[in-house]
Amino acid sequence: MLKGTELKLFADTHALDGMTDKQVKILLAAIDVFAAKGYANASTKEIATEAGVAEGNIFSKFKSKRGLLNTIIQPVTKAIFPAVLTDFKEHQPLNPKFMTLHSFIEALVTDRVQFVRDNAAVLKIFVSEVLYSNEVRVELVKQFPESYWHNINQTLTQLKENHLMINWPNTEILKLMWAVVGGMVVGYLLFDQTLASQEITHIITALTKALAR
Repeated sequence: MLKGTELKLFADTHALDGMTDKQVKILLAAIDVFAAKGYANASTKEIATEAGVAEGNIFSKFKSKRGLLNTIIQPVTKAIFPAVLTDFKEHQPLNPKFMTLHSFIEALVTDRVQFVRDNAAVLKIFVSEVLYSNEVRVELVKQFPESYWHNINQTLTQLKENHLMINWPNTEILKLMWAVVGGMVVGYLLFDQTLASQEITHIITALTKALAR
């Protein structure tokens, strides 16, 4: 069953704007069914039954099962950008909260861990489709805001200029961070691994040591 925090993701990104109560029920039912069975194994008939509506109601709003999936995925691409990076860029000189590399990585990782915990069912669908569908991966790249790449590049450059981070190309730094944090997230969402506090602390420590100047 979808948590209130996951519904908030859709409200905050205005994905529910203009939807009727019945259409919201269809969306929530699709999330439950996709998360439990996977997109490929789910049917619009099952979703309609879960939502307590006629199957035709799905097509009148969302057009198809793919349309439902896109409605679920789009808010994730808007919200996946870590809020901590925006906070970091809005303060010049370096935000006192991020005076060390460790404090920056800690804020970044804990921010995304909380996002994953709050939106587990939706993210399970998102990650599954990104891993197995080239079409979804292509669409994801298209939907990523230009500001994401701009902000994260500026953030990493500033950390290096302040002698806090190793002087590697930003692309290499991002690959390392995404590999470590992404592996943790995939394990939690798809393989029922834990997100225990000690494990998160170890990941933060490992990234800090790997990226320290």
